[in-house]
Amino acid sequence: MLYLIGFFIVFIVFILIIVFIIFKKSPPAPIVTTPEPVHDGSLTLESLISILQHETKERSKIESALEKMAKRFPFPENEKEASEYFKFVYYYARSPLSSAKMIVNMQKLLTQRNPKYAKQIESFQMRGVEARNK
Repeated sequence: MLYLIGFFIVFIVFILIIVFIIFKKSPPAPIVTTPEPVHDGSLTLESLISILQHETKERSKIESALEKMAKRFPFPENEKEASEYFKFVYYYARSPLSSAKMIVNMQKLLTQRNPKYAKQIESFQMRGVEARNK
C-alpha cells in the first residue's frame, strides 16, 4: 500500500513537471532600440574645417568629419560659393592623421557626389598633400 502512495506522488509530480514545461511562458524578447542620432544644430562646415585644422590625436574624428560633410553639406551649384568646400578638401588632405587610403576615399566620395567639381577636388587634394610634405 505504501508503494501505491509513493507511486501516486511520483505520478503527480511527473504530471506537474510536464504541465509546467508545456505551459511555461517564454520570457519576453528584449526590445532593442537604436539611439536617435543627436542633431547638433551648431554643426557647420566651418566647425568641420576647424576639426581638421586642430585635431592631432584621433583619426576617427577626421573620418567622421568627412562623413558629416558628405552627408549634410552638398556642394553648391554656384562655383563661387564652393570655396569653403575646397578648403575642407585641402585641410583633409593636409592633416597628418589622414592616410593615403583615407585621402583617396575622400576624393572618390566627394567626386561621386559632386562630379561637376571633380577637377577642383583633385587639385585641392594635391595641394593639401604637397603642403603636408613640406
